[in-house]
Amino acid sequence: MTNNRKSKKRMLGITLALAAVLILAATFAWFTSTDKVENKFKTGALPDGSVKIVEDFPDEPLMPGIAVKKEVGVLSNSNVPVLVRLTFDEALQKMIADGNVLEQTLLDAKSTDSKHVPVPAIDYASAGYSDPTTLAGTGITSVEGVPAGLTLLGKKTIGDQYELAIFREEDGKFFKNTAEFELENGVLTVSNIKYAYYTRGTENTVAWTVARPAAADTVKSQLDDKILLGYSADVNAAQPEADKWAYEPETGYFYFIGKLAPGAMTPEILTTVKLDGSADNTYQLMDYQLDVKIEALQATKEAVEDGGFAGMSDAIKAALLAVL
Repeated sequence: MTNNRKSKKRMLGITLALAAVLILAATFAWFTSTDKVENKFKTGALPDGSVKIVEDFPDEPLMPGIAVKKEVGVLSNSNVPVLVRLTFDEALQKMIADGNVLEQTLLDAKSTDSKHVPVPAIDYASAGYSDPTTLAGTGITSVEGVPAGLTLLGKKTIGDQYELAIFREEDGKFFKNTAEFELENGVLTVSNIKYAYYTRGTENTVAWTVARPAAADTVKSQLDDKILLGYSADVNAAQPEADKWAYEPETGYFYFIGKLAPGAMTPEILTTVKLDGSADNTYQLMDYQLDVKIEALQATKEAVEDGGFAGMSDAIKAALLAVL
């Protein structure tokens, strides 16, 4: 899906239908210009649309040290009470770096390869750059060799020195080009023009049901400890507590210790995501994706005792039975 993230609030539906347990996934994409949601389901006994993920996710860029609101809860549209548990899958893709600086590749033409991301440039005109032929004292009377679609601007620096910048504008954004310049008899000749790109690195993924992080490690991404996850006060990662989310490292799931009535919504579980203030330039233009997966179970003692949620511990089982 490609949805406009300018919507301040969104309800993202996940269909849960099952005979015993149904697994559904909703995908949230962060630190990019678009938001992606994929709804997947298997057939079963609970009616379509029984459970939805509800999120409040403002359109804000992620900056080091600043938390971005990302509120996630679960809404029941079922006509019968249900029990729910939730887990995360993650995907992270960063740009290829040389040390703590993103590596730039210079190409002879614009790239159509999805692995290439154009290097951003500033708005030089707003930064005081202008037509090179208007720069007093430079001796530039004309410019040759600038192809259509590219712009060359210049700026006086110190004394009779000046700086030139060549770039292109696409969809209101500015991107970097490089070139060689030669001034002879008042004519500034531009040659060897290149297009500057960053290159996407390998995408890494992890499922919490496989990684099964310890409770103390749930406050950060399992792919990168600079990405911090913030939870609500309704999460008790240490032990099961009625009407709160409990984390179980044996399965990698959060369980809501309560019976979710028709039309009711769980307390929020995830509230913010934050890029640690120590994150360096290699985190620019990264793609971080969090998949929120839910399982639902009919809220009866028989359902819990006769199989229940796969792999759940005796402590979680006892806590769920206690609220039925």
